[in-house]
Amino acid sequence: MIRDVDSFNIDMAQSNIFQKSDNIEADFEMTTFDFTYYFIVNREIEISFNYPFYYISKGFLDDFLDSVHSTLQIATTRENEGHINNQLNYKITDTIYKTESYFVTGNPQLEIKYNLYNKNEIYLSTNFGIKIPMGNSEDGFTTNKIDIMSAIQFQKNYNLLSFVTNAVVTLNATHKLSSDIISEKYRYFISQSMQFNFFNKSDFLFTYQYSSAPYKSHDEKFSSHTHLLQFAIRENLKDGEYIDLFFNQNTIPRHNEADVTFGVSYCF
Repeated sequence: MIRDVDSFNIDMAQSNIFQKSDNIEADFEMTTFDFTYYFIVNREIEISFNYPFYYISKGFLDDFLDSVHSTLQIATTRENEGHINNQLNYKITDTIYKTESYFVTGNPQLEIKYNLYNKNEIYLSTNFGIKIPMGNSEDGFTTNKIDIMSAIQFQKNYNLLSFVTNAVVTLNATHKLSSDIISEKYRYFISQSMQFNFFNKSDFLFTYQYSSAPYKSHDEKFSSHTHLLQFAIRENLKDGEYIDLFFNQNTIPRHNEADVTFGVSYCF
């Protein structure tokens, strides 16, 4: 669905990450600052530019998550694989090794959306985007190579309820972390979202996303698909302006994504 007017979106999120195998030790938190500008060319075409920034640190969520797991009597990967609270350890094979906090820029992405169908509260659109390598591969957030993406989006609106389905495919340049860990040429993402207006200007949003594996490897930490759940509350301030409070949970098999993420998003 093409937006009505130009808009600017700011996301700020805190993610807790723990992954451990023979090839990876990732125990840290990541603060994400994500900026996206949407330019409306006309009623059929929308252009967006996204630029993410990351701060990697020891964080502050470990004690809280341990308390939640203890209260619910849940034993996760954190407890089973010797998690240490409030440390920063980020090591992948012999390509990445970080133990101190650092700031890094991600890869900006330029994207164009074209409206295919808009009638009777049914919307169909397609996207094409290109990711521009800007960061340092040794920081762990870029391959220093260009990736491209294509997507299709279907949306159906009812009186108080909306459903959105997204299907995305990315074409990725070859990237090797070791002889056994090689990037997949194609990745696939499928998501289903629901938005429900439950009180005046307040909405509840739920999203499920499936992501295919990013790498070919015998190590399932790299070669596993993921299932991600997002829950959010949106407060609509005025036309085109809103604030989201969201929570993301990585579910079984719990690889290739942050364990949990808390965040806020402001669009104006």
